[in-house]
Amino acid sequence: MENNRFKSNTAVLVAFVTVLGAIVACMATSASSSAANADFDGLNSAIRSQKAEIINEIIAYQHYRAFTSYSRYLELGNLLYDPNVDEKTSLANGVIQREVWGVASGIKSTFFESRYITADGSYDLQRELDEALAEDSQNEDLNSDPYFAKSDQMHRRSSFLTADMIVLAVSFWFLQLAQVNEKRIKYFWIAIGILLGLAGVMGMLIGRYLI
Repeated sequence: MENNRFKSNTAVLVAFVTVLGAIVACMATSASSSAANADFDGLNSAIRSQKAEIINEIIAYQHYRAFTSYSRYLELGNLLYDPNVDEKTSLANGVIQREVWGVASGIKSTFFESRYITADGSYDLQRELDEALAEDSQNEDLNSDPYFAKSDQMHRRSSFLTADMIVLAVSFWFLQLAQVNEKRIKYFWIAIGILLGLAGVMGMLIGRYLI
């Protein structure tokens, strides 16, 4: 009678550990899937970020080349002024000077933003790149760090829960060994099985809430 009760109780424990193992397996699979999704989202974000940086650099350097052309025309207009030449030459130079400065003004108003010209007359290329990236960040998600951080967390959770599945599997093995054994050592086997099962429960809680 006592042996039958022992086997019945052991069977209940075996079923309980089996259910726990299935739950932990589902949790590990879910964590692995979440990690894969986070990796995918992180890669997409990183690709968008690189694409935005490349496009912004191309556009910014086009504007910078336009600025250098503007600077050349502006300086050429300045060089055309010579107070030592005769009046006729001065008038001719003035006509060319106005045309050159007109070209410079057209380039300035058409091909780049004047706000990027600094007080010393240089072009603030980095400011344009920073503003373009900030604008892109408002329109798209370009920060991949949170996704990769989540991916690392989910990978750790999945690995921990997989190890927990092994603990539950060993618990299952000891409980089965106790169930089929007729000798007194079966109490030792069931004790080990219960301890490992409790460790598996603790591992499941840690994997779910602390990792």
